[in-house]
Formats: sequence, structure tokens, C-alpha cells
Amino acid sequence: MTQNVISRLLVIGNGFDLKCDLKSKFEDYYSSKDNMVRTLGKMNKNFNNPSTDTEILQADVLCSAGFPREVGNLNDIIKINFNDKKISFWDFYFYFHKEKLSNWADVEYFLNNLLMINSHKTHPERDLKKSLNMVVRFKYLRPRISLEKSFREEFKELKENFTADQETLVLLFVLLNNLKYNIEKHSERYLYDFLFDELNKFEKNFNDYLIALQDEKYKEKSQQLLNKLSHNERYNLLSFNYTTPCTSDSSCNITRNIHGRLEDHLIIGIDSKSIDPNSPIFRFTKTYRIMSLASERQDKLLPKTVKSIVFYGHSLAQADYSYFQSIFDYYNIYDSDIALVFYYSIYDESKEQEIKRVQFNAVSKLMAEYGMTFHNEKGKNLMHKVLLEGRLILKKLA
Repeated sequence: MTQNVISRLLVIGNGFDLKCDLKSKFEDYYSSKDNMVRTLGKMNKNFNNPSTDTEILQADVLCSAGFPREVGNLNDIIKINFNDKKISFWDFYFYFHKEKLSNWADVEYFLNNLLMINSHKTHPERDLKKSLNMVVRFKYLRPRISLEKSFREEFKELKENFTADQETLVLLFVLLNNLKYNIEKHSERYLYDFLFDELNKFEKNFNDYLIALQDEKYKEKSQQLLNKLSHNERYNLLSFNYTTPCTSDSSCNITRNIHGRLEDHLIIGIDSKSIDPNSPIFRFTKTYRIMSLASERQDKLLPKTVKSIVFYGHSLAQADYSYFQSIFDYYNIYDSDIALVFYYSIYDESKEQEIKRVQFNAVSKLMAEYGMTFHNEKGKNLMHKVLLEGRLILKKLA
């Protein structure tokens, strides 16, 4: 093959940076924020106190919205101005779920989980927007309940049906009490504008944290790791990280940080699949945010000469399926001879089989999901075909 031909597309995720000893895990970020963690830890302790039942939370939420206090008194205990401490809503929300967040794919999952919840049979109360709408309606009705019976009856019905879901009550409390959410301005647009601004605050916090981590050791280790993954072939690099690995040798042709770089603006978002572009949630999608940040034409990342697509350190989470499906479509994976190589690393030899199983399951899920886009029988045998042709490879990185 000609020396200058691009024969590999490398796709890397956060596991790449971890392999280079960069402390870029979700838990690492919070470990560095001592003041924030002390504040959030104290709040969680109060929220999870057995004596803090839903009645107290409900009363305090309504008190924060301007109602006279009847029971409860969390406001005075944890009246912390997040703006003074540079804590965003999403810092709190992710910390509240920190036991379930093992990687950044989980962060994206919980971001999606909050934004996409609507009132339905299985979760009839976990709808932040609906609960805020009810608080607004309360404020409208209260001065009028002495005037007409219909107002009095609606007020009573609202109070009986006001959310008793603890998580929603906690989030309402934080929005109204700690972040000073202006209930007088509340509307669907105002809520999502508010949450979007808070996401930008979270991204800025994380951006500043990562910038301080990159050093000469990272550059050296990242270059060595890229050399291993490229097998000394010419390659293009598609990075799902915000960092910039060292690509000083001539093997790397183009580098693209699909979710933004620390030098510009990093992106944390959700998958655009099944979200209407007219929805107020669409601006939280990676598609929208990448599009809004694109300022100039970029060099072609996907040359036709690619013979191998190599994945390393990526969780292959559903939030990124749209990207992978676009790449597979472009290269017509079903009928081409392109190899899909999924590398993994073993940090604990006793867990090798478990790591292989997790990797295999992630790859299988990705291929099955992609096969479903074919809408024919070809999609069902996609994985079998590429396996039989020796084009699907799971391999431990030496």
C-alpha cells in the first residue's frame, strides 16, 4: 500500500485517556472538587435523612415558591446559594446519582433520563416540567380560592395529586431554593433555557478541570498508545474525548474531536434519534450542538481508502450510536471488506473474562442495533456475516 494512503480510522473514548493515566473519570472530577463535594454531601445527607419524608419536602418546595410554611423546615438547614459556589444544577443531579455513574456514558444516560421523562403510566410523577407547571397553577389559584368553588376544588385536587416522588421533590427544592429558579417566569422555554445554561456551567467546570491535567507525560503516553493502535499505518483519528492526544509523528493525517476540544468548547449531550428537531429538548442533542459550533469547513475524516476501523477505550454507549451508524453506512459495512477491530485492555488479570464478556456484549448490541436499520433480512445476519468473513475482531491490546 502506498505510504501516504490512509488505511485506518481510529475511534477512541475515555478509556484511551485512562490508559494514559489521565484522571478523567466522573469520580475523579468530583474528588478534585472538595468544597463542592462537602456541600453536596451535606445536602444529600439531609435529603436522605429518615425524618425527611415527602411531606416535609413537599411543604418546603411550596414554601420556596412563596407559600406560607405549614410543616417542614429544610430551607434554613440547607439554604446554599449555588451561584456563589459555582455549583450547577447538573453538578448536583449527577452527584445525586453518583453511585450509578461508572463512566461518562452513564452521565449522558442520566442527562437523557431527566430531559426525556414525560408523564406516563410507569412513571406518572417523575416529570419536572409538569411539577413546575403545578406549582405555577398553585400560585395562580391560591388568592382565588375564597372567590369561587371551582377554584377551591381545583386547588384541592392539585394538592392531592402534587408529586410525592422523592427525586422530583429534591430536584424541585434545589431549583427553587438553591438555584433561585424564577417561578414567576416559568414556561417550557424558560425551563429548558435554564437547564441549558446550567449544562454550560457544568461543562465549563469540567473543562477547567481537564485543562489542568494535561502534561508532557500525557503527550508521551498518548503518542505511544496511538502508535500501537495504528500498527505504523497512516490513520485518521476520531476522538470522543475533549483532550488532544499527541499526534506529532507523520502517521496521523486528521484529528477530529467530535464533542469539542478543551481549547474551544466541550459538549455533553444526548442522542438525537427519535427527538423532533422542533422539540425544546433538541438543543441538548449532540447533533444540534456540534452543528451550532461548526464554524468552517473541515477536512474529510472518512477517506475511501480505509481498510480497518479500530475502536479503543469507547463504551459504545447508545448515546453515540448515530455516529457509528453514519460511519457504517458511509463505508457500506455489510458489503465491504473493511475490518472492525475492537481493542480492550486488562487492568486486573482476574477479571479478564468479565471484561471480554462486557466488551462482546457492547459490540453485539451495537451491531444488532445497526442491523435493525436495514429493515430487511440482511440486518439480522450482519454480525454472523462479518464474523464469518473475519472482519469482526475483539482483541486484547498488548
